[in-house]
Amino acid sequence: MFSIVSPWERFGENMCLIFRRVTLAIILCLLARISGNATTSINTDVTNKSVVFFFAADPKGEVIPTKQVATGFLISVPIKDKHTSYLFLVTARHVVDPIWMGCESVNPTRLFLRVNKKQYNPQTDSTGIGFVPIDLIKDGKPAWWSNKDDNVDVAVIPPPKELLTDADYAIEYIGFRNFGKTEEIAKLNIGSQIASTGLVPGLEGQKRNYPIFKFGKVASIPDEMISYPCDPRLPNSPQSRPLRVWWLGANLVPGNSGSPVYFDPLFGPGGDISAGEPRPMIIGLQSLSLTGGDLAGMTPAKYIIEVISQLVPADADLTLGAPDTAPPAPGR
Repeated sequence: MFSIVSPWERFGENMCLIFRRVTLAIILCLLARISGNATTSINTDVTNKSVVFFFAADPKGEVIPTKQVATGFLISVPIKDKHTSYLFLVTARHVVDPIWMGCESVNPTRLFLRVNKKQYNPQTDSTGIGFVPIDLIKDGKPAWWSNKDDNVDVAVIPPPKELLTDADYAIEYIGFRNFGKTEEIAKLNIGSQIASTGLVPGLEGQKRNYPIFKFGKVASIPDEMISYPCDPRLPNSPQSRPLRVWWLGANLVPGNSGSPVYFDPLFGPGGDISAGEPRPMIIGLQSLSLTGGDLAGMTPAKYIIEVISQLVPADADLTLGAPDTAPPAPGR
């Protein structure tokens, strides 16, 4: 038996098909526009100026300008009712204490910070960087502080005197309030957007520091500690010390160790769509990288906050969260 379709029914089917195609085309155009205009919610200029590169020293205490080590970032804690701050340099503990990590037999006693000079003319100056020494041992004791939990990869260091002001170097100290609050961090989960900036060995620049941003997502928030082979390329490589980390789906490299990790909202301030996301904020620092696996281990920010909070006097303003009068973007 044959069914007869009236012209009007056929017309309706054709119009429905056309409507679906037009709707799909509009959606694809909107997605392309959103992707084309996509940007980070983080103040990349300020965050890059807060980042310093660690370089190794030779046995005589001189810099080895070709031996990149890691990344660090500068943090300021304001003093209540004053216009001054307590200043700190933050990095991963395994950078200054590789013996603790279980992968080296000797700790460095001195490293160098490679920093951009404030005054630099690319037309006339041969270089726009300076190497600032930072001694890691003082009076036979470590000149840095760690978390009381011995499975936390955090080191806080007093900045060298050359970096206590921005007179000579193009630096910025990130304000302490830019660390995420407990209730803000609790809103993050697998799939949350992250960003990090730091040293990529070989791409640091010849005449200036060029921190490189990388982006990714939270991949796993394990309840247990993570141990990882010191050198995954070797079949019998010893295991590192177990660490308290989150896993990030991001291609971070060993030179990124100690670099700050930010939550990067999908819809930043002023966006047309609100997803109820927290502000851009520091959520940790990089501790591990799985070469070829596009995974990195992040030490959560609460462990950095604990160390700094125990170092500062009672007059320190340890308030977290964006001020009501300023946009919620990392700044000094």
